[in-house]
Amino acid sequence: MTSLASFAEQARAYLFTQVGNCFTNTSRGPGRCWVCTGPTGVDSVQMCSQCSNQRTEFGTGLADLVLPLTYVRGWMTPAHQSQHLVQRYKSPVQPSEWSAGLLQFMIYAATAIHGPCIAAAAGWWQVMTFIPSASRPGVEHPVVGLAQKVFEHGMQVERVVMTPTEHIAAKGRYPRRDMFTLAPNVAAKVRGRHVLVVDDTWVSGEKAQSAALTLKAAGASRVTVLCVARWLSYKWGDHRRVIDGPPPLAPYDALACPVGPGACAALR
Repeated sequence: MTSLASFAEQARAYLFTQVGNCFTNTSRGPGRCWVCTGPTGVDSVQMCSQCSNQRTEFGTGLADLVLPLTYVRGWMTPAHQSQHLVQRYKSPVQPSEWSAGLLQFMIYAATAIHGPCIAAAAGWWQVMTFIPSASRPGVEHPVVGLAQKVFEHGMQVERVVMTPTEHIAAKGRYPRRDMFTLAPNVAAKVRGRHVLVVDDTWVSGEKAQSAALTLKAAGASRVTVLCVARWLSYKWGDHRRVIDGPPPLAPYDALACPVGPGACAALR
């Protein structure tokens, strides 16, 4: 067994015991959006309405690849453990180091195991950044801890910071070209390069796709968005059907590839 395969099996077993009862893998296929993995409402439809509308308006300015690792079962009563875990890791009042550690390891394991799959689909990333928030716009945001755990496969990767504008506080749930800016030295680093954008959750894609618009406008050749969780809302009928099944949501499997179906060829 190769060292990667050995690590993959160990990571799989560990994450099954730690988050297998609350997280589940995202998936693409009938009824799931090929961009964000959210439900489309109809099996024959390949994109959800949000991603379809964004693609119509912004085209290739959006991210080339979106990779949510898990589904969060949001706004259930009582709150599901997946929602609790994701919210606790970045709580401004009492952040959970245990939650943060789990999410960081999920990012580490996913990029170590499936990095070659990302590279096959979009090329190796050469620059990395993260999605800040209105309240924590700099490197103090806990998502930086996730970005720091990306496995770099022996590559030299530039780390840059985007600057949010006042528009990051807007509640439109729709991408904007003016949500972020790049300092001149940052713009020079992303030009002609593949940028990996790390985020914790994907709800509408507003911030992540706004980041992609800014990076592409600065000349980035490709943008990949990697996030821990694709948020599903139990308040919405099509999301509720995914949460409740059938089929039932299976425990998280670190070997399931976020880029394509099944385990990666290198691990078979």
